[in-house]
Amino acid sequence: MNQYVEEEILIWTNHIQSVCGNFETDFHGPSHLFIGDVQSFLLGETEVAFIKSNANKIIRKADAPDRVNHKFCFLILQNSGRMIVKYKDETIHLNEGDIVLLDPEEDISMFPQGLFNHLSVHLSREKLLKENISTEYFGKLITKNMSGFLLKNILKNMSAENIKLWYANEDGNAFEDALVSLIKPTINYKNANLTDNLKIKVDRFIVENLSHPNLSPKLIAEHIGVSLRHLYRLFETEQQPIHKYIQCKRLEKIEFELKDKKNVKISIMDIATRWGFIDSSHFSKTFKKNYGMSPKLYRENI
Repeated sequence: MNQYVEEEILIWTNHIQSVCGNFETDFHGPSHLFIGDVQSFLLGETEVAFIKSNANKIIRKADAPDRVNHKFCFLILQNSGRMIVKYKDETIHLNEGDIVLLDPEEDISMFPQGLFNHLSVHLSREKLLKENISTEYFGKLITKNMSGFLLKNILKNMSAENIKLWYANEDGNAFEDALVSLIKPTINYKNANLTDNLKIKVDRFIVENLSHPNLSPKLIAEHIGVSLRHLYRLFETEQQPIHKYIQCKRLEKIEFELKDKKNVKISIMDIATRWGFIDSSHFSKTFKKNYGMSPKLYRENI
């Protein structure tokens, strides 16, 4: 490798490590094509870095003994280019305009897809935790809400030129405080979406398995990959607990089939068994409690 190029990569690596901690860089292309540039600024107590490179891989191991460990979290805006990030058990695809929040106490592996340019803000870990911004929900942020929209626009309008032109000592830590204030509802919005996605998965599994008499909250929790307690919490906003929810879904299917004239010769209990009821007495009592009459009378009055 050309000595000049070796020095360029070494300078880049040293600068990245001095600003962002112990990240290691790999570049597999022709050495003379390597691009690496870092500009860093201090806004109050908040470090901001503008990073540009075409490196193939940038990796930081969890709990690396460096200046960022236990102190900061990385808020990153992908200004241009694309990048794949391996973080926790996620594979995160970052496109232009995407924002990700990363905890340096986790393994972070970045795989740029060509030349990229991103803004990295080092937020106080202590401030985030004081605001109950839990690292459990770090990762790619959802910005399709008002707070996320404002967060993205603040970051997109950051540049080395704007900082030099506008930042004054009187601004103090207002920049970081504003970001933390906007991240909090954005994180909560992400939590809500995660909950909604889980609820959709639960609903789909219930509907697909109503005919199985052994369908139970325990079975659902194991299939979805959540604790039983978490599953019960998903249904706290419903008017009924999950076992009642399953029961009502079964009764809806049975009611539909009882109304269908094509099923007039099929016994009521055969229909009930088809949808997971195996005890005729229990089924009759449950149906009457929900519809105000026996299933037989219900069918006769259709």
